Amino acid sequence: MSVKNLKDAFKKLESTKVFFKILSCEQKGISLVCEASLIVETPGVKNEIEIVQLRVFTQDGKYIGSWNSDKIRNQNFSFLISNAELFGKIQSGSIKVSGFAKVRIDIGRYGLKMNLPIEEEVKISERR
Repeated sequence: MSVKNLKDAFKKLESTKVFFKILSCEQKGISLVCEASLIVETPGVKNEIEIVQLRVFTQDGKYIGSWNSDKIRNQNFSFLISNAELFGKIQSGSIKVSGFAKVRIDIGRYGLKMNLPIEEEVKISERR
């Protein structure tokens, strides 16, 4: 890969965007079940999400749990966090979800991998 091609590749990477949205999150006993959407835009370059890792916190910053997957092939996915301490504590509160998506970007012979940060806050609904 020439220096000019490398420079052009990095210019394309500057416009990389990650859109992470939690569509819904529901408490079911000691579990949180959330539906989310993750879109990675790399204009003019193919990309593949290799792994997503999320950490979930209460509104006041207490750690609830983690979730990761290397099987996200669609922009919509669901994740489940189970923790006995959740029982009766988060009812109709909010949680903060943060983490990263490791994305393989098709540049050059071997590609380039980037960890792109993601973060979202969502209000919890309780299933009756």
